[in-house]
Amino acid sequence: MHLAIVGIIIVAVLLLIILIYLLMDNKDNTKKLNVTGNTPSLKVIKLEEMRFPKNIENMNMNALSQACRVILDSYRALDYAHKLPSAMDRIEWHTWQVSLLLYFLKTKNKLSIYNSHKFFHLTILELSEEHRKNDIQRILNKYWNNANIEKDRDTLSRDVIWTARDVSIILYEILKEK
Repeated sequence: MHLAIVGIIIVAVLLLIILIYLLMDNKDNTKKLNVTGNTPSLKVIKLEEMRFPKNIENMNMNALSQACRVILDSYRALDYAHKLPSAMDRIEWHTWQVSLLLYFLKTKNKLSIYNSHKFFHLTILELSEEHRKNDIQRILNKYWNNANIEKDRDTLSRDVIWTARDVSIILYEILKEK
């Protein structure tokens, strides 16, 4: 009898957790749609003027390059190039990773990989330069409005608010030939 009650309580708690997660995910998707809809009126933010967490800004270029390579390897392992386009909208990346990538982009360093055109999803490769610039502005605005650079690495690593598309756009900018 007691086991049945405990089992029912566990199932109820699990259902409640799932319901809360779905409601929060729906709220995030609604916010994301509103941000996307407002793209033309975004405040212009210059990457060169942005600040990043002190631990990142104090990294030497070798350590920063190595950290970005790890992110690049993770991105490659997730094989976004062969996923459905909807996979690009999943929120899977955290602010610490995006901070590293944006700071690397700010420093104008380069990473190179063999066959980089096979690295990205077709929806990224087919974007016009103008659309990519708008996406970068959207990402910079999102970072400016949501990233607290005073927080530590562990806290920023729990701040999972970035889509695969966001990371794809940043990586594309880092890897593209100039």
